[in-house]
Amino acid sequence: YVPSPFCGPVRSCMAFGMEYDATGVPANSGWSEIRAPGIFQRTTTYKLLRDEGGYHTMTCGKDDFYEWDIKFPKYAIKKPKRTPVVDLGFADAIRSDGKVRVAKLSDERCKDEPYRTFLNGITVKTDDGTEISAREAYKGCMMWHLGAKNRCDATSFQEEIYPDDFVRDRAIELLDRKPADKPWFMQVNFPGPHEPIVSTSKMAASVMDRKWPDPIDRPGYLACPQQKRKFQIMNRGKVLPPQIGGRCNYAAELEHLDELMFSIVKHVEEMGELDNTIVIVAGDHGENLGDNGASGKGMPWHASISTPLFIMGPGVGEGKVHEGPVSTLDLGGTWLDYADVSNLGPGMTTASLRSILVGDITIPRRPYVSSGYGDWRAVIKEMPTSPEDPTITSYKLICWKSGKAWKKGAPRSATPFPSGAPWHLMLYDTMRDPDDFEPLDQTRPDVIAELLPLLPEGWCR
Repeated sequence: YVPSPFCGPVRSCMAFGMEYDATGVPANSGWSEIRAPGIFQRTTTYKLLRDEGGYHTMTCGKDDFYEWDIKFPKYAIKKPKRTPVVDLGFADAIRSDGKVRVAKLSDERCKDEPYRTFLNGITVKTDDGTEISAREAYKGCMMWHLGAKNRCDATSFQEEIYPDDFVRDRAIELLDRKPADKPWFMQVNFPGPHEPIVSTSKMAASVMDRKWPDPIDRPGYLACPQQKRKFQIMNRGKVLPPQIGGRCNYAAELEHLDELMFSIVKHVEEMGELDNTIVIVAGDHGENLGDNGASGKGMPWHASISTPLFIMGPGVGEGKVHEGPVSTLDLGGTWLDYADVSNLGPGMTTASLRSILVGDITIPRRPYVSSGYGDWRAVIKEMPTSPEDPTITSYKLICWKSGKAWKKGAPRSATPFPSGAPWHLMLYDTMRDPDDFEPLDQTRPDVIAELLPLLPEGWCR
């Protein structure tokens, strides 16, 4: 689970080692002294790893951290007056922007942003042989304007200029220039999979002839565009152009990312350091992707707050699957634990996942996990199914404070928000019912009573 299913808030939770409400970063609007007094004086898990653990810390890609790092500002736009600079804790970094900002914002506003500079510095050819700036092709595709008229076609938009490939190349660049005499840490922040969902011709072709599952409770929604009969008739005999949207192209992004991540791991192996490296693959938030008729994130439903988490390395149990709830908030605590940094910063509550990874139940770990965003908060805890059934399961309790916001992405079976009520509680068994189809809030008051005190102060209590 993620402490908050939104880019900026969840990254701030990881950086500060704090729960969502403690960070003072409620949305992607950035850091503010007004919302969170003292936020610019806080330490970060990366800074502790660098200064206390002695690690060479690196980051690249779309990290969604505060822009004005003292050494590595995201790009050299004019800094507003009285905007503080901070030390996020990185010894080296190549920080780049997200997909839409690279396409929309002007070069003048975002001078020296590395991906934009890369695109502006090379040319590509369209299907008809016209030579154009790579950024022209990128803008056409990322603004959902396909076709030769908009410079987005099979020839102009290929993997060589794809945003995730750019980040992979920067990760390898950082690895190649790191000092040889220090332990190191690197966080690689891929822009995908994320809206806008755009596949190159090759990526789109790789998923075209496979059947993809429908969204939950919405058959046919977000169908694969290149599989539609009208599209196939219109493009018969032609090279498949880049494709936008649909669950299949989201899958194409995922499979492409698998290849890119493998190439980074392979590079570490070729450096002779893989046997002494912990590799973590995690998502910063989920994606409803059409489930129950909703796309996007920010919701407490399974597809939004649950993300993949894979960890491999020395001492980690091979092939082991942990089914209980864990939080990506604890990734910071985990890498600090492996670096033998025991003194956390003020206010940090991040814990270590090491006990799960090595199978040692004597090492303490978080007793429950939390998540939140906007008008809801949730807690998920592993506990016996009932007093009569000792089988361990996990229950999720959601507290809503809005009579409207809860409807987005909600399963049809969700208990409606009571008219005139200030709050609404929802309860689900996440192991037996991972897709939130069977609400238990009317039948399991005993579970609600146990989980209610774990919600943040002021939420449904």
